[in-house]
Amino acid sequence: MNEHEICIGFIALSFFLSLGIESILLPKIIFISQKKNLFDFPDNRKQHIKPVSRLGGVSFLPVLLLVLMIVQYIWCKITNYDANLIRNDTLSELVMLISGLLVLFLVGIKDDLVGVRYSKKFVIQFIASTFLVLSGIYINNFYGLFGIHEVPIWIGIPFSIFLSVFITNSINLIDGIDGLASGISGAALFTYGVLFYIGHQWTYSIICFTMLGILVPFFYYNVFNNKHKIFMGDTGSLSLGFLLSFLGIRLAMNVPGMPVSSNGAILVALSALFIPLFDALKVMCIRFYARRNIFQLDRNHIHHQLIDVGIPHRITMFIIILASILLTVTNLFALEYIDINIILGVDIFIGITFCRTIMYIKARKSKKKILFTTSSKNPKGTQPISEISSSILKNVKHENKNRQSN
Repeated sequence: MNEHEICIGFIALSFFLSLGIESILLPKIIFISQKKNLFDFPDNRKQHIKPVSRLGGVSFLPVLLLVLMIVQYIWCKITNYDANLIRNDTLSELVMLISGLLVLFLVGIKDDLVGVRYSKKFVIQFIASTFLVLSGIYINNFYGLFGIHEVPIWIGIPFSIFLSVFITNSINLIDGIDGLASGISGAALFTYGVLFYIGHQWTYSIICFTMLGILVPFFYYNVFNNKHKIFMGDTGSLSLGFLLSFLGIRLAMNVPGMPVSSNGAILVALSALFIPLFDALKVMCIRFYARRNIFQLDRNHIHHQLIDVGIPHRITMFIIILASILLTVTNLFALEYIDINIILGVDIFIGITFCRTIMYIKARKSKKKILFTTSSKNPKGTQPISEISSSILKNVKHENKNRQSN
C-alpha cells in the first residue's frame, strides 16, 4: 500500500471511530440533562416549544482529542515509530489549536450552565485567536484579492486574529434552527478535508473528517430525533467555530504543495463559510444602522427571515446548506477561469439580492396581513364597534346635560 492509500484508511478509521463514540455519548448526555434538569427553555425568540438539552457540544472536543490520540498510536505501531502521523512542523500548530479549543470549551460550558456576558466571551475568543497566530498560522497572501498578493506579517497577524474571532462568532450566530450550524460546518469540514488530503496535509485532513464524524450523529439527534432532541449550545458552536477558523486560515496560507495556493486559497476557504459570514456582517450592519447594540439578539438572520415568510424550519435549513455547498463548488471551479475579485463581487451581489428579495416578500406579506386584519374587523358598509360605542357615549352625555338644564 502506498502513502495515499494508508492515509485514506486512517481518514476512514477516524471518521467511523468518532461517529461511533459520539453515537454512544449523546444518549448519555441527554439522559444526564434530563436527570439534572439542564435544559434550554423556549422563549418568544427561540424556535423550539419544549425544553431541550443544550449540552451536545460538551462531547465535541473530548471525542476529537481521543480519536486523534488513538489514530496517532495506531500509526506509530504500524510504522514501528519510524514515522509519526503528526510531523514536527505541525506539532506546534496542533498544540496551539488544542489550547484555544480548551479555553473556548471551558467558557462555553459556563455559558451553557449559568450564562456569560457577550463582552467576556469576546475577550476569550480574542485570547484563543492569539494562540492561532502564535503557532505561526496567519493570512500571508490575498492571491490578488483587492489587488493584494503577499501580506506582511504585521498586517497578516492582526487580520487573522480578527478573522478568527469573526468566524467563531458567525458559527455561533447561525446556530438558530435545528441542523443549520452543524450542516454548514459539516459541508465546510468535508471541503477542507478533501483539499488538505490533495495537498498531502494528512493531519489536518484527519482532523476534518474526525470532526465530521462527530457532527453526523449530532445532526441526527438535533434534526430528526424529536423525542430525544439535543442542541450543541455555546460549548459546541464556539469550539466548532474556532476549529473552522483555524482550518480555514491554515488552508488559506500560501504553503508550497497546496493545490489551491496559486489560485486563491483564501476565497476557497471563505467560500465554505460565506453564508454565516455574510449573514453575521449583514445583521451587525442592520443593528449599527438602527443604533442598537450589534450584539443584541433579533430576528434579522437569514434563517429567521425565511421562516417568517412561511418556509418550514427543516426546508429552510436544507435550502441554506445546499446554497452553501453550491456556492463553494462553483467558486472552486470558477477560480480556474475567472478573476478572484469578480467571483467575490458576484457572491456578494447574489447575497444582497437574495436578502433584499426576502425582505421585500416579508414586507408585502406583513402589509397584506394588516389589510386583511383591518378589513375583517371593519367590513365594508359597517361602522367599527369603537365608533359606535363613542357615538352612544356622546348621546348619553348630551341627554344628561339636557335633563340638568331643565
